Amino acid sequence: MRFDKKLLLQCGDNFNQFLRWLLLSTLVGLVVGLISILFNFGMMNATQLRQDNPWILFFLPVAGIIIVALYRFFQYENNGGTDTVIECIQQETYIPLEMAFLIFVSAILTVFCGGSVGREGAAVQIGGSIGKSLGDWLHFDRKDRRVLLMCGISAAFSALFSTPMAAAFLPMEMADVGFLYYPALVPCIWASFIAYFLAKALNAPAEQLTVVQDVELSLPFVLLVVLLAVLCALVSILFCWVLFTAITIGAGFKGGEIVPSFFTGAAFGALFGSLFGINIPLCAAIGMVSVFCGVTNCPVTALLIGFELFDFTHAPYYLIAISISYMLSGHYSLYHTQRILYPKVEKVRQEQSGK
Repeated sequence: MRFDKKLLLQCGDNFNQFLRWLLLSTLVGLVVGLISILFNFGMMNATQLRQDNPWILFFLPVAGIIIVALYRFFQYENNGGTDTVIECIQQETYIPLEMAFLIFVSAILTVFCGGSVGREGAAVQIGGSIGKSLGDWLHFDRKDRRVLLMCGISAAFSALFSTPMAAAFLPMEMADVGFLYYPALVPCIWASFIAYFLAKALNAPAEQLTVVQDVELSLPFVLLVVLLAVLCALVSILFCWVLFTAITIGAGFKGGEIVPSFFTGAAFGALFGSLFGINIPLCAAIGMVSVFCGVTNCPVTALLIGFELFDFTHAPYYLIAISISYMLSGHYSLYHTQRILYPKVEKVRQEQSGK
């Protein structure tokens, strides 16, 4: 058998790159995972304190002033939040390490005082900032810094939400609609699982959701799921413009927008299930992943979230609803920097007859 020397060299180079990225993504997973776990505990304690002391809500304007002062002190007033991270994935922009500290403190302060924000969107900024800064310190080139930034996002999301598969695909899918950046596949997956196992080892809070009462795949229920998905697409469009999260973030408070979309979708799905007298927990799960897909334009991530949070029992319903919500939500998005590289619908083009 004849061996191709170039082929052997290429295989050796690929294996070296594989080991290199395992080492780097392990480092990112550990560092970002640990910081994200601390952030998770901080958010949980802040939420509990506010629930035990409702009067804290009246100090929300004070929290806003403190947040503005913090960003001015660090001279980072024009921060676009998650949009800044997305823009850095697309084309390298300035993201200082201070971004991680600022969003860490300001998101906890916002939640403590009753602001309508979540954890995971903030984690995207924390993980992205740390990953990008690590690439800068190591003097990596543009492509490697991009991958490290995406690894940071995966690690942070995984540590907070305990969905390592979905976390691995989120940064590859969120920047450019219709395109997945596969060179980051192995690093993001490895960083995501490292952070996940670290969170498990440290007994970090994790979501444990179940859908009771299995529903067999049937045409009548599929048709109801189609209707629910259509309505969820409309809800996702509204969420991008007129709910409390948009007001909170638009007013200058900091935090995530993903968990509020989960809550909104789940609440709407539960309402739909109660009105039609069908499985309410399942409708809530379908509504949650459908609205998330509609506002982020990330169908693969949404599907994996459904699998990891609610298991595979009702996978066909998640798949149907997510695909419909993705298509009908149009080009609306929580992130104005998100690019639509490929249209969601290919329009039929009729050739001109020339008459």
